[in-house]
Amino acid sequence: MTTAKIEEIGKDAISKKEPIVILFNESATDDLRQVSVIQSFEEGKEIVSPKTGDELVIDDQTFKIDFAGELVSSNFESVGHATLFFMEVPEHPQPNGIYLTPHVLPTFKVGSTIIYK
Repeated sequence: MTTAKIEEIGKDAISKKEPIVILFNESATDDLRQVSVIQSFEEGKEIVSPKTGDELVIDDQTFKIDFAGELVSSNFESVGHATLFFMEVPEHPQPNGIYLTPHVLPTFKVGSTIIYK
């Protein structure tokens, strides 16, 4: 299990039209911060990458990971990056994507907790 806290939400990070959220850790550039949700992981704890079949909990909302792309593990552990898709897994899913059920964009706010389990 890995726990992160939302530290910052870029001005263009959340769209009501697109059920997609880009995650990065604090190493994100200023340009990436504009379109991303910045998460910080618990200090001293091992970062375990999310995998297909796992759960992701944002505050009190639980999501099932229907698919985690082949780049999620390396990107997540190095720069805290993954793209959350609150939609069906397409025929050709994104290699850095995590596709979640239910297909409802949750409320993201600074201080929210994300638990990967």
